[in-house]
Amino acid sequence: MKNYSIKFLWLFCLLILSVLSKRASAQSITEKKEAAFYSDFYVMQVKPMKFQLTYNWPATDRVLIRISDGNRNLLFTEKVLVYKKYEKLFDLSTFIDGQYTFELWDGEKKFVQSFNITTVTKREATARNIAFLSNSEL
Repeated sequence: MKNYSIKFLWLFCLLILSVLSKRASAQSITEKKEAAFYSDFYVMQVKPMKFQLTYNWPATDRVLIRISDGNRNLLFTEKVLVYKKYEKLFDLSTFIDGQYTFELWDGEKKFVQSFNITTVTKREATARNIAFLSNSEL
């Protein structure tokens, strides 16, 4: 009799572990789908001061793209008709130092990507070979 209760306890524990592991794997799949959803929109620097904005699978056939500065002044706006993908290269070399924001809205979803432009200066001292001058040559 004791042997049956131990077997039953083992079977019960295995059943509970099986149910819990299925729930955990279903939750991780859901999380991966959400991560893939956000990967449909991205801004990538392809060259210095040149950014590629890409948006895959818009919810509607029109998207609105805007670039604004840190004071929310609108610097660029474009409403375009798209099919499956929007992709555009932006040259921001004329922008002064500051904070800027890319916004994309497809009628159902809005994506925002902020970035900073800062000028980096390099201070460098170089030594040149100068011939030795005598006092009479000075």
